[in-house]
Amino acid sequence: MLPTRRWAALAGVACFFAVYAVVLDEPTPLFAACGLAAWLVVAQVDAVGTMRAVDRDLSASVSVEPTSVYVDDRAAVTLTASLSEAVDAPVEVELVAPPSVNAPERTRRTVAFDPGETAGSVTCSIEFPVAGRIAFDEVEVDIEDRAGFFTETLTLDADARCLVESPAPDGIHVGRGGELVGASFGDHSSDQTGPGLVPHETRQYLPGDTLSQIDWKTTARMDHPYIREFESESDYLLSLVVDCGSNMNRGPNGRTMLSYAREVALGLIDAADSHGDPVSAQFVGDAGTTWEFGPSSSSNAYQTIRRRLLSIEPTARSRRPVGTSRPVAPEEARKRSRLLEGADSAFASTLRPYLSDGESYVSRVSDRPVFDAVKSACSRSDRQDHLVLITDDSARVETYEAVVVASKRSSQTSVFLTPTTFFDDAAGGAGDTAGVVAFEEFRKRLERLPNVTAYEVAPKSAMNLASDHATTAE
Repeated sequence: MLPTRRWAALAGVACFFAVYAVVLDEPTPLFAACGLAAWLVVAQVDAVGTMRAVDRDLSASVSVEPTSVYVDDRAAVTLTASLSEAVDAPVEVELVAPPSVNAPERTRRTVAFDPGETAGSVTCSIEFPVAGRIAFDEVEVDIEDRAGFFTETLTLDADARCLVESPAPDGIHVGRGGELVGASFGDHSSDQTGPGLVPHETRQYLPGDTLSQIDWKTTARMDHPYIREFESESDYLLSLVVDCGSNMNRGPNGRTMLSYAREVALGLIDAADSHGDPVSAQFVGDAGTTWEFGPSSSSNAYQTIRRRLLSIEPTARSRRPVGTSRPVAPEEARKRSRLLEGADSAFASTLRPYLSDGESYVSRVSDRPVFDAVKSACSRSDRQDHLVLITDDSARVETYEAVVVASKRSSQTSVFLTPTTFFDDAAGGAGDTAGVVAFEEFRKRLERLPNVTAYEVAPKSAMNLASDHATTAE
């Protein structure tokens, strides 16, 4: 129990009267000093009784909803406090926030009891920037006596936990028509032996490197262990194009389209690393290519692409210019144009030039970033190449025309699509029947192109309904 400033002020006045009485040899000031001292003693006795009553009668609990979140998510933390009997003194019960969370100011996480009140609660929103099991173990109780001369701080135990997980997709489905594909993507036959024969570069030794990789001549010259890396002699080139546009940001935190696309890309890089295949990578945003690398097959190249994939973020969503629209595919444009043949209405006269202008269509599509990236990523040499496009199905015309180019210029083309319908907030991640059917029709349309295989990439839980939808589409 600690005295307040009010107690100190009153005690100072009592001391002044006592000194004044001794100096002047007058009994009257001494009586005043004794009266003030007695008042302080009575107030202290009353404060002790109040604080013991609060310590005995007060109970507090803390609850967290939800109890499991991802990093940077928020949870509602509720503090509830009650007194079995009311006390004639102010009491404040504060939620003690762990240092690893971002909590609101003290007043927004404190239950304040005015004299006579017996119950109260407060709910605040707390952000969790660090992964781990976060515990809310205690609450602090500040008690002040009725006269305001003494304060006391008590600590009560609480038992609330929140599991904070790193954002990551859970249960990834990669398949065709709802059927899970069990084969490892990127696997192929190879007659390679050894790590490679063509010298590529030297670098300093890192923990984990084998002694067989040490370049002893460079080590002796530089007085520090150096590693000689070699280019693989594989004729198989993996060209990776990853769409990181704003559309790929759909879905909950840590389980967006891009999160699932990233896992597929990392698996492909691991497969290329295990075979020693050269790999090139392009990341494409809304405005064009944001990063480009390779082709290379050094161990440093694989690590570089992995690091970039783990740090990749979708571009910020920009508002589509007023008056723009997605282009119509050539066959659809010709079909609509035939419907207008012979019509002499103002409506038909206005639309006919747009639907018959195939060159305009090609020009508009070729300006799209994914189309341009795929075209530039197609085989740059005479060796066998595998072009992999990882994107969503929001821009189907652009994606289709990009895959048409890839099918003509690359030995093999794989397309991994994240279906928009499974990441739509309105559908709750379950996907609607029309959306699933339309996606499956688009995926099959891509597979009808020569040397093209198209897969869907989605949460495994969402695919429980996808198989039924795919069957309906057939």
